[in-house]
Amino acid sequence: MPDARATEARKHPRIGVGVVIRREDGRIVVGRRRGSHGSGQLALPGGALEWKESIARCASRETMEETGLDIAPEAWIAPFAMCESVIDENNHWLTVFALVDVGADCAPANVEPHKCEGWTFMSVDDVRAADDVFLPLRKLVNDRAVAL
Repeated sequence: MPDARATEARKHPRIGVGVVIRREDGRIVVGRRRGSHGSGQLALPGGALEWKESIARCASRETMEETGLDIAPEAWIAPFAMCESVIDENNHWLTVFALVDVGADCAPANVEPHKCEGWTFMSVDDVRAADDVFLPLRKLVNDRAVAL
């Protein structure tokens, strides 16, 4: 019979990068997750940090993969904020958030429709008031130390 402590010892938190794309009016890009933990919930673009990848490069890569927006790594404020989330039995994440300000004409595309229902800009207050917000985003918008 396997030792429960040995099994637990093999589990490690993962590092995610949440991308905060903020328009001039203060609204941020959010979409509804599909096909993964948190399916149906409002979330930011983002994903897992790869081996030896900087937070800013990950933010640029994930932004391009998910929204089609080409944002240079040096444009990000990274890290901007951070949270820890135990989402379920198999998902313990440290999420590092990267922030970039974009113009009013910014139009994210839904490049991965199997992972997201579509992107829209929402006010932080509207995100805060929503019931169905992915845990890392909920923690970010409710963190009084973070000025969004």
